[in-house]
Amino acid sequence: MPELTDQTFFHLCCNPVRDAFVDAWQRGIATVPVLLGPVSFLAACDRTDGTDPVLLLLKLLPVYVEILHELATAGCFWVQITEPVTTAGPMSKERQTAMELAWRSMAEVASGHALSLVFVGGGGGFWRNLPHVMSLPMNGLHIDMVRGGAELPSVLSNLNPRCDLLLGVVDGLNRIPTDVYSAMRWIDKIRSECPRRRVIITPSTTMRFINKDGRQLPPEVHNTLSDLAKVQRACVAAAFVH
Repeated sequence: MPELTDQTFFHLCCNPVRDAFVDAWQRGIATVPVLLGPVSFLAACDRTDGTDPVLLLLKLLPVYVEILHELATAGCFWVQITEPVTTAGPMSKERQTAMELAWRSMAEVASGHALSLVFVGGGGGFWRNLPHVMSLPMNGLHIDMVRGGAELPSVLSNLNPRCDLLLGVVDGLNRIPTDVYSAMRWIDKIRSECPRRRVIITPSTTMRFINKDGRQLPPEVHNTLSDLAKVQRACVAAAFVH
């Protein structure tokens, strides 16, 4: 990550996320672009004077606003924004304020384009940061059910009922086998307690891989997708039973 100073200037010189979305769309593939959140991006940087780089947020936000605007103009309806800083330990008051400012700014541009924003942590639970995360303006919240599933009851009780819930029931790192029966118990619990909430089944974390040969998926990605398909089939079967 770069080293920042008070003179650092942020400028969008290209938009590979939009370009990849458009390329996939032209091939008939609907994708959900993934962005590293602005607060987490700055938190991973260094400052020459030793102060918190998140203090430069106001300089960076216009770039994110421009990225989202271009994605929406290209026909994108969903964007996943990952903020791993929210699962890395308790956030300071200053970073909580920065997170609120960032998400309100992004939500404002998204609402003007019918663009939905999904909040994703960095893997594991939000813990003490959970109440603050749930207060942010978002259209969907991702929960890592493999390593942070204990937070589900609190999420069901306090999350905005209009917010979609993305359940990460399959290990995105392909290290822990998927327990389909446990996944279905969670899903049935949500069906009974929040029948109107939309639930989306996902991997527990953002999947990262490079497909070098351009043809075959790596084994770990294939295994994750296979487990997702198993849970999906179980949901369909349960729907017929109910």
